[in-house]
Amino acid sequence: MSRPPIGARIQTRDSRQVQVLQVLGSGRQGTVYRISYDGQEKALKWYHNGFFKNEEKQKLFYNNLCNNIAHGAPSPQFLWPQDVTERRSGSFGYIMDLRPDRFFDLSTLLVGRKAHFKSFQTRVDAMLQLVSAFRILHNQGFSYQDLNDGNFFFDPNTGEILICDNDNAAYQDYSTGIKGKPRYMAPEVVINQKRPDKTTDRFSMAVVLFLLLLQSHPLEGAASTPPCMTDTMERRFYGEEPIFVFDPKDPRNRPIRGIADHSIDIWNALPAYLRDAFCRSFSKEAMTFDPAGQSYGAPRLIEKEWLDVLARFRNSIFRCAHCPNEVFVQALPAVCDNCGQTMPIVNQLRLAKYDMPMFPGVRLLRCQLGSCSDEQALEPVFEVEGAASAPGQYYLTNLTSEIWQCTTSKGIQRPLAPGEKMPVKAGIRASLLHSGFEII
Repeated sequence: MSRPPIGARIQTRDSRQVQVLQVLGSGRQGTVYRISYDGQEKALKWYHNGFFKNEEKQKLFYNNLCNNIAHGAPSPQFLWPQDVTERRSGSFGYIMDLRPDRFFDLSTLLVGRKAHFKSFQTRVDAMLQLVSAFRILHNQGFSYQDLNDGNFFFDPNTGEILICDNDNAAYQDYSTGIKGKPRYMAPEVVINQKRPDKTTDRFSMAVVLFLLLLQSHPLEGAASTPPCMTDTMERRFYGEEPIFVFDPKDPRNRPIRGIADHSIDIWNALPAYLRDAFCRSFSKEAMTFDPAGQSYGAPRLIEKEWLDVLARFRNSIFRCAHCPNEVFVQALPAVCDNCGQTMPIVNQLRLAKYDMPMFPGVRLLRCQLGSCSDEQALEPVFEVEGAASAPGQYYLTNLTSEIWQCTTSKGIQRPLAPGEKMPVKAGIRASLLHSGFEII
């Protein structure tokens, strides 16, 4: 069957029965349906007959799905294949969980008419979840091979993320024949120097992170936005001669004023360490691949580096109490760049690599204290809250299961049990999780 009709019953490979209930959407690869599966409502992605160019490609896809199902979802963020149907009438499909309605795709959030992130801090929470999910995926031996704006769904109120279309994910040395989507593929994939792998994933991930934060594409500026894009131009701008819009050495492709003013304003307000992360990701060296030596001119940022940068940035975002502006705090005293009011931030947290401002909403993550497992990276160590009875005074709560060994501002040593609070006050030190911090 080319597309299953509503009401159709289809067998899975282990003889379970699927009943098609409703069309949810259709894309370049296939159509997604709401189905009944073992008494539960699930989603079925059914491939278009023309998607598979030959029997060999269909077999590769089918076997890869079976491998992924046997492995199981790398993390809860992936709407991972759970079962696959029998092959019939030249095609097949796979079963996954339904996406809740509160999640919106990336393109919807970029337009911002129907939904938008409630704050920059929530936006960065989503970026952290995305990076953490791909760190787990890659460290389990997979590459995703087709990151693009249609893969990601976000809850704009919480920053939670769901990743779909996981049929393209495969073990590192397994090729499904998928190259990716234009504008998101790494340059070396565009010009057929290399097949997709976890290193090309990291380029595509950096593109998505840039889109999420600055709401524009990192390679689309004055020199790469023609009146009519051709295949030849697309190959040149995204493969042969890509130029980062904020390349510090090459100004030819700067964002276009009047079109990308919002992106320019955000970029100018970002802290230097975050701008540097994007400049490294899209440097000419990081986008240059030598097929003979199988090497890059410069290494791409790995997920751990992005986690460090984004966790630090998240905890520098402060909403002004006098206007709706969100301030990227880089030094104290911090002043709102919209209304000119001074932010009520007095203390900082001293970590091994940097200092971090302390105010309500700041959340120290496990990855900021040093080595931890992939699954623990985004676990909160503490979150700063305001004291209701004393405006301007803050405290933090031990959110770990470990007893901290603390030294008060007066030099007295005392433990801090899980769930116990302590004031944000200069001079306090804490040892925990084989690391520690000091409030200054």
